[in-house]
Amino acid sequence: MSEWISTEERLPKVGQKVMTKEEILKMGKNELLKAFLVLTENYFAYCYNCKNCDHCYYCYNCDHCDNCNHCYYCYNCDQCDNCNHCDNCYNCEYCYLCTGQTGKRYMILNVQFTKEEYEQKLKEIVENKGD
Repeated sequence: MSEWISTEERLPKVGQKVMTKEEILKMGKNELLKAFLVLTENYFAYCYNCKNCDHCYYCYNCDHCDNCNHCYYCYNCDQCDNCNHCDNCYNCEYCYLCTGQTGKRYMILNVQFTKEEYEQKLKEIVENKGD
């Protein structure tokens, strides 16, 4: 996927045509269920350049991730929030450059930090980017 996809753009479609309200009202129960399954399969909302992801929101350059939010450059992560450059992490929040972590928060390179330490270290990393 190489462009931003909004919820509005995920309306049910027949071919490439967005279905109208009148067309949806004429659909039977089975047709509605099929349209819903198509609509929710591989669902992204406001993701950019993500591939093979499912039910992710506000992610950027992720691949093979599921149920993630606000993640960047992550691979094969599931149920992660606010993670950056992580690989094979599950149910993690605020992790940076981590791999193989489960249920962790505020980690950098698989090392545990307090919230304050994590925020300070991340600020240093961003300010010194390129050094």
